[in-house]
Amino acid sequence: MHGAALLIPLAFAGAAAASAPGPQAGKWTHVTQLVSADIPGVPETLIRAADTRAPRTSCLTAKQAADTPQILLHAPGATCSSRSYTLAAGKIRGQSLCRIKDLPTPVKTVTTGTYNAKGYTTRSVTTGTRNGRPLKVVTASSGKWLGAACR
Repeated sequence: MHGAALLIPLAFAGAAAASAPGPQAGKWTHVTQLVSADIPGVPETLIRAADTRAPRTSCLTAKQAADTPQILLHAPGATCSSRSYTLAAGKIRGQSLCRIKDLPTPVKTVTTGTYNAKGYTTRSVTTGTRNGRPLKVVTASSGKWLGAACR
């Protein structure tokens, strides 16, 4: 199951645009649902067991909201870099490259979705390799702004 739990929540968003307000700074809650997964060497039953849909919370600082709001959606434990991303007119489009501790090579995530200042919904397709074979994970995520205080 190495990598499955970390791959499932991979998601990505982009930088703010003037046409629609970007994500607000403060406390956020996120839920990710597994749509499909093909991870070599990991049985489907283990993949489905990792799909807990348990909410997680994070804090987005004012600086992050202004400069790099895509970190709002990165998977816990993943180190990601943006390849391209846009947040414009309420739509999210982006690509990122992420390193996950249980995989020797980075994975690529392509995300599309919608957003406003207090919420988002996305669909992400993550591809890469595991044990020399291709892997693919599709997720649907949503997030909601809980307020300005990060307590």
